[in-house]
Amino acid sequence: MEFKQLTYCGPHDETAKVKAYPWPFIPTGKLYNISVTFTPAVDVLAATYEYELITVKDGQTVGRGRDDACPGSPELCSLPAGETFVWTYSDVMRAFPPGVQMTFRGIAKLYNEADILVLCLEVVATIH
Repeated sequence: MEFKQLTYCGPHDETAKVKAYPWPFIPTGKLYNISVTFTPAVDVLAATYEYELITVKDGQTVGRGRDDACPGSPELCSLPAGETFVWTYSDVMRAFPPGVQMTFRGIAKLYNEADILVLCLEVVATIH
């Protein structure tokens, strides 16, 4: 997978930073790391994440979902408003089915228990 763009798209936050390594290309079977720094404007006592993947070529939605973030990332479910937080994630890049080649735009959003948007990330990437 090759990253074309990885940006913060959430509420105004001067601390917001997002980094991915390696950049821009992540080979299949290799470890990658993502780091997101942000300061929530509201308390987060419970969190829900939402994502959508859309092909750039024709605008078709290829994936969408919404789920509880706390079981997989409990550190996201006890964030006090106004305190800068660094969230990190590491995994191994999985192989895509043979012949799958596309450029997609993905949006991931994090909401608190009152359904207030806390964090939004956008990625544009190409699967080779």
